[in-house]
Amino acid sequence: MSLVINLPVRGWPNSTVIMARINLKKFIAEHYKGGVTARDVIREGITNSIHAGANEICVELFFQKKLFSDEERNVLDRIIISDNGEGFTQDNLNYFDEICTGHKDDIGGKGVGRLAFLKYANRVEVRSQLAEHLVEFRYTPDFKLEDVKRTKSSGSPNTRITISEPKEEINTQVAKLINSMCDDLRLLLFLKKQAGQIISVTFTHNSQQPFPVSFSFSADQIEALKTRFFEVGGETFDCYLFREEAPRKGIVAMLCADQLCVEEYQISKRFDICRYLISVTSTYLNRTSNIERQKLEIPKTDSDVDLVSPISREMLMPRIHDECLAMINETAKGDIDSFKESNIEKLKKYYPFITISSLNGDAAMLDADEIVKTYRAQQARREDRLVEDLIEGRKANFDDISHLASDDLARFIVHRALVIDSLAKMPRESAEEFLHNAILRKKSNGDDIRENNVWLVDDKFLSYSSIYSDATLAKIVREVGVETESKQKRKPDVAAFFSKDNEGHPNKLVIIEFKKPGADIYDNNKALLQCRLYASELVDRIKTVREVFAFSIVEIDDEFYRDMKRSGFKDVFSLSERVVYNDFATGSNDDIPLHLYVMPAASLIIDAKARNRVFEEVLRFNMTQHAPALTASPADPSPEK
Repeated sequence: MSLVINLPVRGWPNSTVIMARINLKKFIAEHYKGGVTARDVIREGITNSIHAGANEICVELFFQKKLFSDEERNVLDRIIISDNGEGFTQDNLNYFDEICTGHKDDIGGKGVGRLAFLKYANRVEVRSQLAEHLVEFRYTPDFKLEDVKRTKSSGSPNTRITISEPKEEINTQVAKLINSMCDDLRLLLFLKKQAGQIISVTFTHNSQQPFPVSFSFSADQIEALKTRFFEVGGETFDCYLFREEAPRKGIVAMLCADQLCVEEYQISKRFDICRYLISVTSTYLNRTSNIERQKLEIPKTDSDVDLVSPISREMLMPRIHDECLAMINETAKGDIDSFKESNIEKLKKYYPFITISSLNGDAAMLDADEIVKTYRAQQARREDRLVEDLIEGRKANFDDISHLASDDLARFIVHRALVIDSLAKMPRESAEEFLHNAILRKKSNGDDIRENNVWLVDDKFLSYSSIYSDATLAKIVREVGVETESKQKRKPDVAAFFSKDNEGHPNKLVIIEFKKPGADIYDNNKALLQCRLYASELVDRIKTVREVFAFSIVEIDDEFYRDMKRSGFKDVFSLSERVVYNDFATGSNDDIPLHLYVMPAASLIIDAKARNRVFEEVLRFNMTQHAPALTASPADPSPEK
């Protein structure tokens, strides 16, 4: 093909270049291995428009309904980017026929950005109205200047790039896409404004998603609250502080290369007074950005640095963290103090086992999950040291062992409280479904303590395991389920748990059946009978079982309650709604006791909350006196894009 690559040679005169042929398809495959998103494509198009001198840019997003596995979705089908810049003049067309061009070196251009169009879509069409000519062509990997159609036509400058037939059909969120684009472009538009060029970008869409159909982002709306610079390893970094009002929230540093955001560093996701963005730019960031401007190739640790990249993330990120918070403190101290107080109260409520008073200064700016992550890392290190001491035969500190056990118990009690609180907030008509997922998520094996919450029913089942965690028992349950569905024309909706005897055999079963609300007395009674028959089938197949506890989670109205009382059910104390109980014998020989409890979901949740409240009060009392101190530090930053 005729496309060439422009390769200046070090040590040769500046005007001397090597013109080499290039396999463009292979070049794109090699340099865009991470893929290209709509965000990458739109950013490239807008940047080209700005470099062409445009001050009015329009991005149109066209969605089309398509069927995915019997589900209809709106997918982004076409992107049109238009502007009033200088357009595809002859010089610009010549540059378009080269890769790694140098005509935009002074403004950070890499000369390869347009290749993102070809990676993203199968069809790219260009229409550019110049003063006296209309230029049209389709851009493909085999593009050559002879493909350009030029016709006599006069009019106002207008260039339109249509990108259609995307290679991947993705359910795009318009609000997230457009807000991300504004974040990417904010610094560039602000700096252009300072240079006297006011640029406005208008986004339109037909997605029918809850976002304005037309949204404008203009440089005259962008103001930097504060600017500052700092130095690390001999490199200068410039910072620009921007603010967006609520409901936008968070604090994020936007690491920019050539004035465009390449990487986001989250400082706080939950800061909810407003949203602060700090754009950080530097020639060092320009150099470390890859050619596609999709990531910063900065060494992770100090041991990974070299002469080309002498500053590591380990060195740079904590400094960026501190400088960003310092800018906000200097600009709006009230915002930070208000958030700190609110955040501390949340941490006290949800993580009482961490000594909040030990958090100093900026540590209160951390998100709760970052603090807990740091705390858990400290706990893991303490556990590792204890294990090493025991393995090496060194004397282990039994106070440390006791504290670690107490901390684990504290975390578990708080975990229980969070589960119960989330269930208590569910609408009554949805409580059954959420309760089922809380006790044991469908298709889960129950090994994860966060998924096996059978303690919600009764704390005496705390040590029971999900029946699906045992391959033999799981097989039996599946077989019984199939047979029950065949006989009763109804698939049982149950969660099952078991305990073991001293020889490791299953000896006690817990069966929890869930019945959707709205059933009449006949369906409810049928559900109780089905629960007993299901238990009998399991007992006959698991020969070592000696006792069964069954719980039917069902709404109890007056008629159903009276009927159960006539059948011998007895009342059980509950803090809220009615709960009844009866004993049966089950199994083919009727020799295994079955204790059947019937209760509504709301009663189960309220009673579980009352039981856990006792533990919470003890926990709060102990933690105010004996909790281990936590020294929080900024979390290890992982780049977001």
